[in-house]
Amino acid sequence: MPRSRSRRPAERRSAPGRTPAPRATPLAGTNVERDRDPKAVLLDLDDTLVLEESHAMAQIRATARLVGVDPYVWEKAVISNARGAWHSHELSDVCRELGISSWEGLWATFEGCHPRLAPVKDLVETYRARVWSTALREVGQESVRDGDLVQELSRTYVASQRAGHPLAPGARLLVERARAVGPIALVTNGPPDVQRLKLSQTAMAEMFDAVVISGELGLGKPDPEVFHHATRSLGVAHDRAVMVGDSWERDIEGALEAGLRAVWLSHGRPAPKSDARVATARSAGEVVFD
Repeated sequence: MPRSRSRRPAERRSAPGRTPAPRATPLAGTNVERDRDPKAVLLDLDDTLVLEESHAMAQIRATARLVGVDPYVWEKAVISNARGAWHSHELSDVCRELGISSWEGLWATFEGCHPRLAPVKDLVETYRARVWSTALREVGQESVRDGDLVQELSRTYVASQRAGHPLAPGARLLVERARAVGPIALVTNGPPDVQRLKLSQTAMAEMFDAVVISGELGLGKPDPEVFHHATRSLGVAHDRAVMVGDSWERDIEGALEAGLRAVWLSHGRPAPKSDARVATARSAGEVVFD
């Protein structure tokens, strides 16, 4: 079967592109402006400190061996069905607000969630069975679409996701540089169990003074209150903090609305707009604060 690499619309972030990103002006390079040095740093997790979306897609493709189809055809089938099912259940608006993606729904336990999100725990088993079974049907494997295979696909994906996510290039250097500025907070959207697991697997959890997770707080980026909650936790004024993240909508626009400055990790994408409060870096290791 020929390989298919269809482009997926992003659920929480834009897929990294190849177009060189213009530097934000008038900030020089990736330096945060010096006339008012930051006293604290807020850091995103997914695709800022750990590789998340690309890793999730790779783990979905890896399950294709259980089905015997082209991995990229299988990825397309699983993601299209996951997205359709995830955005049609009764709590889809809450999940969208909290920035929880369809592929996270395929492996999160949703333990420790805010009451707004807690009912999702009762939906996930049905959701997962629907996704894997409809994906099998879509690739013409109905003859093997039995409960055992569906469960094996789900178990395999969950195990591979829980085994660990790769650190993003330069992630440790970014955290070390942020620590040199002052207290730091992790500010991330997602289910608490998976976000805390990913953080613990970085071996950098102890370096953070606060951890703010949308699934625990009941609010998600870009809501300004998420950023204010983080700066209050650190004991700093919001206008003396800087947010570093890869999502322009959730990390950058949210931070600016909350009165923070920001550093956007472009991953080679062009900036949607120029803003003097925003510096741009292609990767985590390029971010500097002085």
